[in-house]
Formats: sequence, C-alpha cells, structure tokens
Amino acid sequence: MQRIKVARLIPILLAMLTSACVTVGKHDTHALQTLDFGPEETLRVCLLIDEGITETRARDLFQEVSDELALFDLNVEIPWVRPWKRPAFLMNGIIEEIALRPLEPPCDRLMAVVGRHVGDFLASWLAPEILGAVETNTHTRGYVVGKAVTLNQLLQNPSHVAVHESYHMLGCVHGHSLQACYPYILDLKRIARANREKGNDFFPGISLDRQPITSRETTGEILRAAIGRSM
Repeated sequence: MQRIKVARLIPILLAMLTSACVTVGKHDTHALQTLDFGPEETLRVCLLIDEGITETRARDLFQEVSDELALFDLNVEIPWVRPWKRPAFLMNGIIEEIALRPLEPPCDRLMAVVGRHVGDFLASWLAPEILGAVETNTHTRGYVVGKAVTLNQLLQNPSHVAVHESYHMLGCVHGHSLQACYPYILDLKRIARANREKGNDFFPGISLDRQPITSRETTGEILRAAIGRSM
C-alpha cells in the first residue's frame, strides 16, 4: 500500500526537494537594475493555518514574502486566513491534501502554514526535513513549516523558507542564480494584467511544461488529472 501511495504522488512531487538543502539562487544585482518589471501587480495568497500557528504569525511570514517580491513591483495580499488541521505527518500526505483543495476566488495561490510537534523533532534526526514545498503541476498550492524547533531550522528559518517557496509559486526552479527566473516573473505580471483587463482577475500559474495557466478552474483540473493518472 505504501508503494502504491508513493507512486500516486510522483506527478505532484516532481522537482520538490527539501528547502533546507537547496536554493533558488542569489539575486543578480545588475540584471535587477536594468530590467523594468512594469506596473505593480498583486499576488493574492490565501492561508491555511495549522494548530499552534496564529493568524498573526502566518501573516508575518508572508509579510517577509511581500517585502521580497516588492523587488519586482509585485504586491502580496492575504485575502483570508483559515484554521486547518495538518492531514499527515510527512510531506506526501500534506501536499496531496492541499493540491486537491479548490482555489477559491480571489485566491491566486493557496498555502498552508504547518505547525510542529515532538514527532517532527525526533524525525529530523532520522531523515532530511522538508520544510516547505510547492506542487509543480500548476505552482499554485503548497505549504511552509511555520515554527522553528529543529537544528536544521537554524540555517533555514520559517521566514527564509516562506520566501524560498514564494519563488516556486512564481515557477522558479532551483539554481545558483535567480536571473533565469526574472523573465518568468515579468511574463506572469504581463499575463495577469491582460487577464484583469479582460475581466479574468487571476494571477496565472505555470504548468510543468512552463506554460501559463490562466484560470483557477484549470489549475484544479490539472491537479485532479495528475493524481488520477497515477492511481
């Protein structure tokens, strides 16, 4: 049964690695100074908060994200924060449950902020910790660990992980430099603006093959199909 469950999740977990061990890269200061990211756009991230995570704590984490993405004239708003119970101990079960949730308007992204308990501390001594993840079929759903209780988090605290996962929400991949990601952010902002002008107020996702996804409904269809194919 465990082998079957892991196989089901392969399409969703593709390219997800532990945030404590990898990086999306450093900024290229020269490129940032020379690129025009256009008018300000807004990315609306709705939050699910686990037991032990307060709304204030969750909003503070994503204020760090907003401060980071302001580099690209991209504003992060939190339309709502709702209680949520962590559905599983490991990443597989957590990300599957979030991936199958609908992306309600006005949300552009759905992120869970996961709490911590003694089991997490013990497990951190036995296996690499997954401190955050974003599914890669649409880049619209994921989670971050919201409390620092293990040694690994001395190097990657929750704020750092939230910022890291915010780049994955924009379709960025792991690498040594963020320069390759800048065109994606610029293009997503352009598409978001065009969407809004046509009455479709959605900041697009990005598919596995790097194509924009321009509706909330389509993100859900893609994720359900990805899980269904692997069952």
